[in-house]
Amino acid sequence: MEGDELMERLARFGVLRRSYGDAARHLVPLLAPCALVLVPLGLLATPILILALNGQVIVVDQEPELTAVPAGALAVWAAVVLVTWLVLAVLVFPAVVMIAAGRLLGRRVPPVAALRAAARRAPALLALAGLAVLVLAVAAGAFGVLLVLGPVWMGIAGTVLVLAAMPALMAVPGVVLEGRSPWAAVVRAYRLSARWMHVTAFTLLIGTVAVPALATWALDRGVDGLTGPALTIVSGTAGFALSLLIVPFQAMLVARQFLYHLAALRDAGAFGDLVERLPAGPPGPARPVPVLASLLLPGLAFGATVLVNPLGWPEVAETYAQEVLARDPAYFDEGSAHVSTTELRAAFAGPGEGVTVLTDSGFDSASKLLTCSDARCTRLSNRWTGQNEELRQGIRPPSAATRLPDGRLLLVRWEPTVRGRGWRARLLICDGRGCAEAPGGRYVTQVRDPYPRLNLALAARPGGGVVLAQAAEVPSGDLGPSTTETLSLVVCDDVACTRPRTKAVAQVDSRAFVRAPHSLAIAMGPDGRAVAARLDSLTGALHVISCADPACERVQVRRPVPPILPDLDAAEPGEVNRLFDESREHGDRAGASLVVRADGRPLIAYRSTADGAVLLLDCRTPDCAAAGSRTLAPAGAEHAAPALVLDRSGRALIAYQDLEGRRLMLATCAGLDCVTTPVRNMRHGPGPALAMTLDARGRPAIVWTDAGESAGAEVVVTVPLNLPWPHQTRSSRAAR
Repeated sequence: MEGDELMERLARFGVLRRSYGDAARHLVPLLAPCALVLVPLGLLATPILILALNGQVIVVDQEPELTAVPAGALAVWAAVVLVTWLVLAVLVFPAVVMIAAGRLLGRRVPPVAALRAAARRAPALLALAGLAVLVLAVAAGAFGVLLVLGPVWMGIAGTVLVLAAMPALMAVPGVVLEGRSPWAAVVRAYRLSARWMHVTAFTLLIGTVAVPALATWALDRGVDGLTGPALTIVSGTAGFALSLLIVPFQAMLVARQFLYHLAALRDAGAFGDLVERLPAGPPGPARPVPVLASLLLPGLAFGATVLVNPLGWPEVAETYAQEVLARDPAYFDEGSAHVSTTELRAAFAGPGEGVTVLTDSGFDSASKLLTCSDARCTRLSNRWTGQNEELRQGIRPPSAATRLPDGRLLLVRWEPTVRGRGWRARLLICDGRGCAEAPGGRYVTQVRDPYPRLNLALAARPGGGVVLAQAAEVPSGDLGPSTTETLSLVVCDDVACTRPRTKAVAQVDSRAFVRAPHSLAIAMGPDGRAVAARLDSLTGALHVISCADPACERVQVRRPVPPILPDLDAAEPGEVNRLFDESREHGDRAGASLVVRADGRPLIAYRSTADGAVLLLDCRTPDCAAAGSRTLAPAGAEHAAPALVLDRSGRALIAYQDLEGRRLMLATCAGLDCVTTPVRNMRHGPGPALAMTLDARGRPAIVWTDAGESAGAEVVVTVPLNLPWPHQTRSSRAAR
């Protein structure tokens, strides 16, 4: 093609439209350098990534997620791959520019020849990249200065800076097509675009930044509706492929914009020199199928690894309750559908593979049961346990529940007394159809204070019946606050509790009785003996009440964890005030979870009142006269009380929060020997409550609250699917 005719064709308007059309027509040869260099790098990086991720990833609903900030081998891998990718991209992009320029100038440039030519100009190209990094650093500093001027000025100045930098992209063809030095190529680029600076800047900005960003946004929106394997495979393969498909369109635009300005000079000799400088070589056959298919290989390799999970990464099924309820048309018609993070009380294995959660605000509304129909909670129901109209405005004791051997729930419901000066508790039996009063049942306990300070917990007896543990404030008899509370056990021979037998077992010091529903727990041993634990939210003292026989005729009370200050009356006023302030602010998070092992020895997980740490107490005797302790999570005021269950093999499973990593953790313990693993990242932050049960398959179902100051709050159900996990970390021992 003659020089004058070539210049006339390249000097036509519509650079952006024409360059995108040329890129689409010549997509396969333009993609060839990417397929030859970047795709093999992606394939090599995939197995290294998989090995480096080992122990730092979980698979949530078949989607991989990092559980920690990249560190160690993963950080090294990320740094090496990133640097290698950037260096190779510095060579690949100019090679694609040469191929694009060759197509525009009527000459076919083989991909291998273009890569070799770019490699020969590697020092100049790397220096040009370094100059670009320096400009970006200066621009970032300028943005920092502009922050003080406000968002409007920052936006205006930022736009001006970005537009001013766009013509510098034409320095790439200046280096590889004209053989100029980096600085000379930059000067050449700005001189060529001087007459049409604003048009050039906007064209390059739209074609190399705005359109690729729009394509990325469209891809993200397109995969929003996908879940599970489809999301893992489509997002991985499409994301990698799109990152490479963008390159030919950007390179063709840069090459055509450069040649457009060069054609305006009407220098036929310059065009002749460009054609002569283009690398030559034997043309290879066009192979669109292998080239385009290769773009999908890295994403497919990683997606297949996640789905097959050969390394045994932790897999969990998870549901955010409000998101599922919001899809139910009845959700907007029924006020009972709302779930608050402050209401979470306990979790129980529900019908089939589902889970039932007891929620209770403790105010003027009845408690509610949130029920999942299966492990993944694809269907949810949330219903009142009684008539809301029966309850008056005011504070009442928190509800409690236990699971009966036949799968139904036994629930305590509080009702106002006849004269409205107190509260009394009745037992309800709940199944999939609803809740009804236990036939022939009586009120099992009563409190005469309209603003009661009382906690209740209950457990079903193996041979039938139920045992209730109660902690109630002892009236002081004068105007001053009470300093003691009574610990009582109520023994019933049947679930309706037709003949309750109440036994006061101890009076303990309690200077700041707060509404901490998780601070009282009860469990049944295999021989039918009841064991209860009471954690004082002010002093941190932990009392263990154990029955020596199934009828609780003989009861022992031990204190394996002493109070922070043995004598509050003799303590420094400042220290006492600190305890009171802490109790008022975080007392609702105080709590203990209790199980009794096959040999009758209790195991207790609790949140320390002293510093908020999460600890495990291993009782060495059935009455917990002697015990050892270890720390699972270090001090933290925002810790929720942990949740504890025994799995079918007798191992202890403890769910707790990692405040530093903002993660939900699961510890698997034999005595005080524990291994832990992250279960889930928190979207928002640590919520105030945790609960856990074993589902029908013996898997732990963890119900927790994900709450942020301004981001909202959610009740979450997380079910680990593939215990035991091989990639766990051993907890550090902390003797107390």
